[in-house]
Amino acid sequence: MNSDRNRRALAKKGFTLLELIVVITIIGLLGTLVVTKVAPILFRANKTKITSDMKTIYNTAKIIYTTSGGWPDSIEEMVDRTDDDGNDLEGLDEMPRDPWGNEYEYEMRDGKPVVICLGRDANTGGDGDDQDYEYPETEDY
Repeated sequence: MNSDRNRRALAKKGFTLLELIVVITIIGLLGTLVVTKVAPILFRANKTKITSDMKTIYNTAKIIYTTSGGWPDSIEEMVDRTDDDGNDLEGLDEMPRDPWGNEYEYEMRDGKPVVICLGRDANTGGDGDDQDYEYPETEDY
């Protein structure tokens, strides 16, 4: 009689398939809610980083233009600048990268520099995280 009770107690341990399905469904629903709430926040954070990086690159180019009389030809020229005596000059500490690890682009248009981020896909065009950004924007000229 005592062994029957022990066997029934052992048989009751664990979860039924229905209980597991209910728990997994609840976890899936909670995960979906979290992702839908966090995704827009990440998008705004990425946009803020991109804008800040592009302004820094542009302002560094303006400083170089003011001190040397010419615009730098590339972002690489703005990184770790030194004069002939080895003294540090105003510039970028390291090569900036967008939130997805891609390098920013830098080009001259109408005699002025433009900094470009091609978004997550690193290709022109796109929406959302693949959207392209330019600084300064065209109407800022």
